[in-house]
Amino acid sequence: MTVRVMDRPGSWDSGNVAAARARRRRRAALAWVMALAALSPGCARRLPPTPPKPPPTPMVRAKAGYDARVDSLDAVDPAPLAGRRIALDPGHGGRFRGSLGVHGLAEADVNLAVALELRDLLQAHGAVVFMTRSTDRDFLTPADSSLRADLNERVRLANQFQPDLFVSIHHNADPGGAHDRNETQTYYKLGDDGSSLDAAASIHRYLRRNLSIEAQRILAGNYSVLRNSVGPAVLTEASYLTNPDVEARLSLATKRRLEAEALFLGLAHYFGRRAPVIEELAARRDEAAAPDTAFAEIAAPLLTARIAGAFDFVELTLDRDMLPALQRGDALEWRPDRPLAAGPHLARLVVRRAGSGAARARTLRFHMRRRPTCLAADALPERWAGALQAVRVRVLDEWGAPDPDSLVVRVRALTRGIAPRETTLVARGGEAWGYFRAARDAGSPTRARALGFAARLVSLHPEPPVSGACHATAELWVPRGTEHVWTGFVRAMPSGAPLRDHGPSNDGSASWLTRDGFAALLTDSAGVPMAPRLDGYRRWGGGRSKAPGFVAVAGGALEGRRIVLDPDGGGEDAAGMGPSGTRAAFYNLEVARALRSFLTAAGAEVHLARSTDIAVSDVERVRSSEAFRADRYLRIGHRPEPPRLGYYFSSGPGRQWARRLAAEITRFAGPAPAPAEDAQYPLQQASATALYASPARVDEPADEDRMNSPGALRAEAYALYASLLREWAPDAAWPLDSLRVEDAEGRPVPGAAVTLGDALVLETDAAGRVRFYRTEPGLLEVSVTDPRVSARTVLIDSDRGVLLSRSRR
Repeated sequence: MTVRVMDRPGSWDSGNVAAARARRRRRAALAWVMALAALSPGCARRLPPTPPKPPPTPMVRAKAGYDARVDSLDAVDPAPLAGRRIALDPGHGGRFRGSLGVHGLAEADVNLAVALELRDLLQAHGAVVFMTRSTDRDFLTPADSSLRADLNERVRLANQFQPDLFVSIHHNADPGGAHDRNETQTYYKLGDDGSSLDAAASIHRYLRRNLSIEAQRILAGNYSVLRNSVGPAVLTEASYLTNPDVEARLSLATKRRLEAEALFLGLAHYFGRRAPVIEELAARRDEAAAPDTAFAEIAAPLLTARIAGAFDFVELTLDRDMLPALQRGDALEWRPDRPLAAGPHLARLVVRRAGSGAARARTLRFHMRRRPTCLAADALPERWAGALQAVRVRVLDEWGAPDPDSLVVRVRALTRGIAPRETTLVARGGEAWGYFRAARDAGSPTRARALGFAARLVSLHPEPPVSGACHATAELWVPRGTEHVWTGFVRAMPSGAPLRDHGPSNDGSASWLTRDGFAALLTDSAGVPMAPRLDGYRRWGGGRSKAPGFVAVAGGALEGRRIVLDPDGGGEDAAGMGPSGTRAAFYNLEVARALRSFLTAAGAEVHLARSTDIAVSDVERVRSSEAFRADRYLRIGHRPEPPRLGYYFSSGPGRQWARRLAAEITRFAGPAPAPAEDAQYPLQQASATALYASPARVDEPADEDRMNSPGALRAEAYALYASLLREWAPDAAWPLDSLRVEDAEGRPVPGAAVTLGDALVLETDAAGRVRFYRTEPGLLEVSVTDPRVSARTVLIDSDRGVLLSRSRR
């Protein structure tokens, strides 16, 4: 019989009755021996008394700060503040209370009180101040009650004010619920290492000195209000309101004014810098022309700038390409070294003087217009082989760049036996495609039975000039070629329509497939066209049809989606080490690589924030995600800490993603950790919906064994893949399926590669099984490639749990 034995007040132990009695007998015997020893004369050693247990170590809170101002308000010259336009944004408000102190003090109220004090100080010294809010309010409407709407309206109002600096005032909270933490953090706009960083440095210096909080950091920030501000922008987290000592101080008006005074000193210091100023950035047709923003019939405009004040660094980027500058005193010039394409262009100029600061960056947008002047024609295939022939006509400008406008092209057959005899095409992105049927006896006797075509632009007034090899007409002759080529339209299944605009960029980017779905493919000995793999699709019916067909993976759920994968750790950061030597940073990278292969096969565009085992800062990972314009950001980890699926507390989409991922991990990769709030830098700062997935901890022997078992890595990657599918197809009813792989003796084959539809590569587990969704209708070709088993089959919709073995081919 099992019972619970009370061992000491408030503590329970379990065991059986006999064991409990034996413990009591041993304690009684020990007490008797000790008593005898105490009474015995001579050399018997007296046992030392048992020392009392030390009291529990009290929680030591970080220093609260806010003792007294160190700097006099006269420590900086406030004169440069006069006329400066400063936007103050007291964070949160109305429905959004922000962080809450232990005793109920709301961040929204503290932010507003500090901002009002700061406004009065700035206005008293001549600054022009705009407050995004001056009362306890939010910016919600009946049509949109989301946090995103509130933030967007704040930034819209601030940008409309056209400030010299945007300052958002906040007070922090510990995401783990700790009450002993305190730190001063100042964020500057990610990507603006000039004036935004200068402002953050000035403000942070005076916050640190006058609040006297020991822990402190300056960080690049990508919060919505920073990211969308048109000018320099900073966000302050002066202290942690969740620290009760800080809360007690900030409940006092004198301490809130102290913080406002520290901010005032920092702003006065920032505006008092002797930094250079970009007075002008302009585009001109030539040196003598006035500035303009639209140019036609020139290769590229001349870019000019004028700088006030000394400077020692200049950087101008044009469409992300750096251009060398020509300097003459305070004047700068740049001439692009190649013709610019028709369409919009963006130039950005950064100027600074080390030790004094950076000028506010200037941007310039201008537009290039070009007249189409040339036509060029080619054929697919290059040699006439089948009944159907494709002709491409490219519409180019004088410098050979494609014309982006929609233009009409007329194509006429020059030889008999071709239909249609004449057709009108519309060029898109500088290309027009025409498709013609040729009879077997088509062709010109004078050109060895070649097919002839002539193309011309329609309705160009005036007619473009003819210069050199550039003509507004084009003539094309296609000679007869091999018979072992299939030409026709690849089908989108199950509809059977031509597969149009298949690629992520919707421009027919696969070299073998036009945007209309036409292809020219070599055939095998049986006359079956051999179509290459196509990202975003898998072959229909095993790929043995006389007319190739493809079906969109998961109905196209991921086609064109932009996803950043961030393998945790790298370089000197192992991100955790297992008892048997598994380095989590490398394992994370391998999971990310496997997941990338699934995502690209489904048509997504994928960027790895870390593509090899090197150290990459969190700031750089987020910066690369912003440059990539990601839709989702996924950090993959296996840290030596409790597993979790982490999302930022204010991210509703992140919370939903975490819940979906928990279900997919349970389905495909074993026990799933619970979703939890997480404040890692990428989760806070990425503009895309972000998630941290850590399904196991590498330092637990059982977890490490499971991570290294056959098929586990790709099963984890597949669970992550399935969760991303659910992001864009949450209600899809995909049947769950599995396959078993056995050798000729009927033994399971673990670790065997299983390819589904020439698209996804899975790996069998210790039982020789793989699990997957049937995300597309129709026949599914499955193959196993392994030294122990080589098998291939085609599954119909009703097949489930099929066994593949050496004997089944």
